[in-house]
Amino acid sequence: MNILTKIHLLLFCGLMACSKPVASQSQPMTIPVASVSELYKAVDAAQPGQTILMADGVYNDVQLRVRASGTPERLLRLMARNPGRVVFSGDARLEIWGRYMVFGGVVFQNGKRDPQQWQPHGPGLVALYGSHNRITDCAFDGFDEAHSAWITTSLTPDGQVPQYCRIDHCSFTNKLTFDQVINLNATPRAQQDSLRGGPPMYHRIDHNFFSNPRKPGNAGGAIRVGYYRFDGGRCQIDSNLFMHQDSEPEIITSKSRENVYYANTFLNCRGTLNFRHGDQQVALNNFFIGTNTDFEYGGMFVWGSRHVIGCNYFNLPATLRDRGSAALYLNPGAVGTEHALAYDMLVANNAFINNAGHAIHFNPLDEQRKKQAGQNGWTFDTPHHIQLLNNFFYATGPCAFPFFRYDYPGNHDLTWQGNLAVGCTAGLAVASGLAEAPSCPLGQSQGRYEPTSCPAFTYNRQQQVADIPGIALPLAELLRRGISGRPLTPREVGPSWPWEPPAFAQTGVLPPTLQADFKRIINSSPKRP
Repeated sequence: MNILTKIHLLLFCGLMACSKPVASQSQPMTIPVASVSELYKAVDAAQPGQTILMADGVYNDVQLRVRASGTPERLLRLMARNPGRVVFSGDARLEIWGRYMVFGGVVFQNGKRDPQQWQPHGPGLVALYGSHNRITDCAFDGFDEAHSAWITTSLTPDGQVPQYCRIDHCSFTNKLTFDQVINLNATPRAQQDSLRGGPPMYHRIDHNFFSNPRKPGNAGGAIRVGYYRFDGGRCQIDSNLFMHQDSEPEIITSKSRENVYYANTFLNCRGTLNFRHGDQQVALNNFFIGTNTDFEYGGMFVWGSRHVIGCNYFNLPATLRDRGSAALYLNPGAVGTEHALAYDMLVANNAFINNAGHAIHFNPLDEQRKKQAGQNGWTFDTPHHIQLLNNFFYATGPCAFPFFRYDYPGNHDLTWQGNLAVGCTAGLAVASGLAEAPSCPLGQSQGRYEPTSCPAFTYNRQQQVADIPGIALPLAELLRRGISGRPLTPREVGPSWPWEPPAFAQTGVLPPTLQADFKRIINSSPKRP
């Protein structure tokens, strides 16, 4: 054997010794564990294609940092053998740094993290640092007193942004602490002051249940998507049920571009779905419903431009007075600022049914926005270039509010076409494109909510919306289809194993013992956002 052959052989053997093997037929594909120490050992040795199965029981003080990865064809799975019977408690933490991993079936309960070591806007109880990871079939219930999010996509120290993660079929209930339930982060620190923003995230959040009590101030809603208006979003938030998700005025704060919110149900929620920062976002086929007048409930509050708001159903018997009492709020302000002006968008094929307030308010909170503009030298303006096409505005009984409120004269380049108003006055001058009819009920035909017996109403489904890269939903077809399906129920979302929504979800009032804990936690917090 010549010297060159020996060198090649040594190099080959060295590479083979240093590389981590993929699980083969001679290695177990299923790794059972029954204790925290066994779990650590299995995770440290995990290989693509393997499934680590956790036996029933309480895994106390789990400090789990997963560095291993799967592959697209051979996922790495860390699962409860019996979903719902594995509990992570105590001083728990889960960090996933690898890729292509699925974690599921675990209940997060009875936590005891040190509140001094956790803070809002930092890594969450579950922190996803790697891409292509999934959290599924889990329950998070009143975990502990640390003020942090429960799940975050978190940037690595070198600024890498996780992408293509999924959070699905989980329940998030009784969060008594500050910060959102889920934070999706996109901006590396080096870009925070630039116009580039972070790269698209491409995450999906779907089929989850949210119900959490109201906190003082802007203390953390259900989901934050990005942080800066130039952040890339391209996230799909669909098929979730928010039931008394009351944490703050913004149920979802969407602070990035090109996100899609589809087929979600907001039931008795004391806040709004907010297009906060970021342009070119889409809200399709969402249900905003109140079933009582115990509290004031919200629909959508929209900042920014080039949005599509289509096929949504608004039915709110009590609306948010401090926002201006409406189902849909279009923000006045200055273009491209933190509280950006709403303009240049499509509002089509929506149904506004018996809302105790305006259907659309075109200048909510305008005095606040004027003050902000004056303090910062910005040019204040009101919403303009809005296309309102084929919407249905319906009310029965006496009307305390006209359908629309716009306190500034002029037409503001509002395009009205094919809309129908039944039961209340318009409240502003509309030259054409808004027909009035004495009666016209809303029916459900072939799974679609739409007006029936309305000769004056032509339901035109030809509006176009461009698809968004990375979003598989056929947006143009969904917009043309009209309002489809029906509001979600708790049985259709959340974990696969038996679970029950908390009492708070039904009433919006915490039971006395939880209320006492809640008051103590909030009043003792030095870290209020």
